[in-house]
Amino acid sequence: MNVREEILQEKIDPFLTPERIAVIARLAFAEHSDGVGNSSDPGREEPRIETTKVLSGGCWNRVIGVSFASGEAGIVYKISPEERDEKIIREYRVLGYFASRTAMPVPRPLFVDTSGQLLPGTLLVMTRVPGVVLHRVFGLLTREMIDGLTDQIASQVIELHQERSSGFGDVELAEGKRHQNWAEFWLPRFDAVFSEVTDSGLVDFKLLEQIEKVRRSFPAALEIGRRSTLTHYDIWSGNVMVDFEGAGYPGRPFVSGYIDIPGFWADYARELSFMEMFGLANERFYDRYWGAFPKDESFEVRKNIYNLKMHLKHITMYPSEAYYRQGAEEALRYIQRFL
Repeated sequence: MNVREEILQEKIDPFLTPERIAVIARLAFAEHSDGVGNSSDPGREEPRIETTKVLSGGCWNRVIGVSFASGEAGIVYKISPEERDEKIIREYRVLGYFASRTAMPVPRPLFVDTSGQLLPGTLLVMTRVPGVVLHRVFGLLTREMIDGLTDQIASQVIELHQERSSGFGDVELAEGKRHQNWAEFWLPRFDAVFSEVTDSGLVDFKLLEQIEKVRRSFPAALEIGRRSTLTHYDIWSGNVMVDFEGAGYPGRPFVSGYIDIPGFWADYARELSFMEMFGLANERFYDRYWGAFPKDESFEVRKNIYNLKMHLKHITMYPSEAYYRQGAEEALRYIQRFL
């Protein structure tokens, strides 16, 4: 058990009583009666809760799925033990932006509570995306099924990336409040990870010296102008939901939604680098993506810069996994050849 889980068990779980869960569900229906599959008829009986379940993936926050006996669309509670947790508050805003301004299927945010009166800490309530996360069923899928999902993901990412703007940063920020230079926005994130991995002692000093040397060239390598792309920013198989019961997809899996959305105006290569690193941006995906957008000549080096940072981060998270060490070295070698 990790330390965070101990905190959740101590600060959150004792308050997750059936009565409190029911009160929160009533508030969700009252606030957005048409947003959770409920009728707007004020005389309609409130749906009865059938089950509550701790959902996987909530290792930092407590995530609870609530289903209803009447078959109404389920809802999700995401609970942080921290008071006024800015990450939870921002997730509410980001989900609202994506739900109202894009065609990407995402949970609809219902409300956020920081009062501590409903539950300790910070509470976000949202609609539940049907299905399961892709990585849980990936090994059970046929090649034809995987190809079909790849085509859907490509189509949805292409549509999302058609949204362009000026400046970089949080999706909900007005243009005038964003960073006007991409490197100014992204490089502090790289530097924080580099400092973390240096302090960890998990990476050979000679390799760190080489990374520090190429880091000097990153501002120029990441110069992409002011034009930005609307990105999810964390698309991998653990954040893609698939279902088997949708209209138009009889007996076949389909993408039912995307969850855990950081949401940034960013370099599109950052989005694709992450997807490629975790196997979603494959050759079939790129055939469709490059058919919609031209591939710029510095894409590959930027992709490797982003992957270098992500591999370094994962070394600190999974120090015994050789994959991330090898990935960091391969990304570094490519950057060295290019720069």
